[in-house]
Amino acid sequence: MNSKLAVITGGSSGIGLAMAEVLGSQGYRLILLARNEDKLQNAVESLAQKNIRAQYVIVDVTKEQDLFRAKEKIIQQSERIDFLILSAGIVTVRLLQEYKSISEMKSDVEVDLLGVMQSAYVFGPLLQAGSKVLLISSALGLFGMAGYTAYSAAKAGVLNFGDAWRRELLPRGINLYVATPADVDTPQYRGEMASQPDWMKNQQGPRKSQPAINVARKILRRCNGKYRFLIIPSSDVKLLVFLFRILPISWRNFILDRIFPTPNF
Repeated sequence: MNSKLAVITGGSSGIGLAMAEVLGSQGYRLILLARNEDKLQNAVESLAQKNIRAQYVIVDVTKEQDLFRAKEKIIQQSERIDFLILSAGIVTVRLLQEYKSISEMKSDVEVDLLGVMQSAYVFGPLLQAGSKVLLISSALGLFGMAGYTAYSAAKAGVLNFGDAWRRELLPRGINLYVATPADVDTPQYRGEMASQPDWMKNQQGPRKSQPAINVARKILRRCNGKYRFLIIPSSDVKLLVFLFRILPISWRNFILDRIFPTPNF
């Protein structure tokens, strides 16, 4: 039986919970971190029904005192984290000028970007040679989409933060990966779709989402190798990235401006 420890932020639902299921089935010990205790309890119970044991700690990744308290509880269980997955995030569908205040806009970035960086800072010392780190960005960290202004910026920040932190971890024998999933069927995704304005829904038409467990399995299978970094689980996004590497920037914008919806003023 695998005695390695996996710590997962955003582990109470969505991709984080799906990854907990995959790693738990492989014998990892699990500690799930999230803000909502009811959701955490439900997550632990759902895993238990699959014969997977997990513990949880209530953590708001924007609050450093929560993170350091979680660190102390993790240390009581293990001297090291073998797999650190930073998956906590939120999605707000809103044009830049539709934010009611700068503070409201900053709160999105604090969760989606600073929450990742702060978690990395606090839990990083518990990583040792052979440990793995997985950051969950988004396909919208690769491209910017109207209506996802703060989200796209934050997820692009996660991608570049991961690129830099990966090189800091390499001398310690720690491998880091960043995943950029597209549409994944999660409670957050369903809420996102419901909150989209009519101009967005009308222009893009129906969107297909992948089951979270399938995406989790695909991503985790690719978390191997010293020089692998970017994991793109969606074939259509992978094709766009390939094309944009060989096409001029003007062609890139021409394509994206016709794929992504734009607001009607």
